[in-house]
Amino acid sequence: MESEITYEYKDFLENGMKFTAYRNTFVGESTVHKHNFLELIYVISGSAVHYIDDTEYKVTKGDLLLIDTDQTHFHKSETGVLFADMVLLPEFISENLYSTHTAIDIFAYYLYNSEQFSTNGLPRTPLIRFKGNDLIAADAIVNAMCDEILNRGSNYAEILSSYLNILFYMIIRNIETTNSDRVMNDIRDIIPGIIDYIEKHASSQISMNEMAKKYFYSPAYFSRAFKKNFGVSFSAYVQSVRVQKVIELLDCTTLSVEEISEKIGYHDKRELNRAFKNVTGTTPGEYRKTKMT
Repeated sequence: MESEITYEYKDFLENGMKFTAYRNTFVGESTVHKHNFLELIYVISGSAVHYIDDTEYKVTKGDLLLIDTDQTHFHKSETGVLFADMVLLPEFISENLYSTHTAIDIFAYYLYNSEQFSTNGLPRTPLIRFKGNDLIAADAIVNAMCDEILNRGSNYAEILSSYLNILFYMIIRNIETTNSDRVMNDIRDIIPGIIDYIEKHASSQISMNEMAKKYFYSPAYFSRAFKKNFGVSFSAYVQSVRVQKVIELLDCTTLSVEEISEKIGYHDKRELNRAFKNVTGTTPGEYRKTKMT
């Protein structure tokens, strides 16, 4: 095996460019290397074995590998492989993709090998396998990107961004489909902790993104799994818990509605009235009057 070399983005990207895609036919064994850019390798035809940080991945048509910055890797192919190599700088995601959070989720939750990102049990695999209609679509998208780079027609940069957006959405859909059942089971394991946290922090502004981050899930996964397990959205559940605490204070104290509003963390009486009515069908004042009669 050859000694490791490091590639710079300027070795692949022309001045000012932050993304490129090209087809490459390969037979044999590549050099062991790493780089300071993100790389997506899509197999158009043939097969190969790719090694990323000493882990082996056998790839064939329709397979996509996501390789992060500074990951050591190389590939072998005895029979030959045609692949599309997509090179992009991290900032290209935030500057050009309207699916920014989707792309970040992919690289943050499925590539990083830190132990803190594996507590939810999801596989940290860089290998995506497209099948059926998605394989046909991925083939067309990847080849179209390579053609745009070759031809440089008008608005080609915008077209490339659009294609890459679609590809990222296809990747996240593939991941969601593959890991759906696993995610639901993992969420069930942490339900007691979620309930306890919401109960203890009901007077604070609890956000779904905050909870997803706390348990190392992407917001999209957490939202879908939460609703499946609880039967309501995260925001609706938090609202019901807060309103229940308001009811307890209305029943057990002489605090005014304004004082209760401040104690539970509502901005003002109007916000409390709106939330309370959404859950109970009446206002706090009307509820207290009814209980007193």
